[in-house]
Amino acid sequence: MSMSSLNDKAIDDRPVIVLGSGGHAAVVISTLHRLGAQILGATSRNARVGVEILGVRVIGDDQEIFRQKSTEFTIANGIGMPATERSIRQVCAEKMRKKGYSFRAVVDPTAVIAHEVRLAEGIQILSGAIIQPRVSIGRDTIVNTGARIDHDCEIGAACHICPGVTLAGNVKVGRGALIGAGSTVIPNVTIGEDSLIAAGSVVYRDVPPGVRFIQKRTTTFLR
Repeated sequence: MSMSSLNDKAIDDRPVIVLGSGGHAAVVISTLHRLGAQILGATSRNARVGVEILGVRVIGDDQEIFRQKSTEFTIANGIGMPATERSIRQVCAEKMRKKGYSFRAVVDPTAVIAHEVRLAEGIQILSGAIIQPRVSIGRDTIVNTGARIDHDCEIGAACHICPGVTLAGNVKVGRGALIGAGSTVIPNVTIGEDSLIAAGSVVYRDVPPGVRFIQKRTTTFLR
């Protein structure tokens, strides 16, 4: 990973509190461990105080964050995004920002990031992801495990590029879209805001905003 490819404000080495305690939080914590980050704890509405996630203690609910000065730490968003539009993940992020808190970019050391890549605050690039040149990724977007994003793609804020997704060159993804696990998007396609691409789909044409798209691969046997 080339650290020079990240925006100046994208990486913050202050201690971090993880927002959430579910499966995505565990993935984020795992990456933070690999980065050597100082993790102060995790917050949760469901888990009991003192429960540990990969060695990180649940310290309370969101009110525990509000009791501490925003200048002393950053937040890593450990809330997953299983749906589009105004997900709980994004609602919580907006609430925290209005109170003056900032979100750390989480970029796994196993990710490969080319030069001339623009990454905004709060993005998450997870294990084994590949980001090629001249890609831009908006605030709070997740590029999940093993996803591959080729040259000149533009991905808006608050998107989820799920595990194993392939975006070919010059793909545009609108704000809040979710591209399901294992999907492939061919070159020069635009996916509209808040659209959901079902897992395993092959996207070969533009997808309007707010659409649920399913196009499965077909198998053809040649004689």
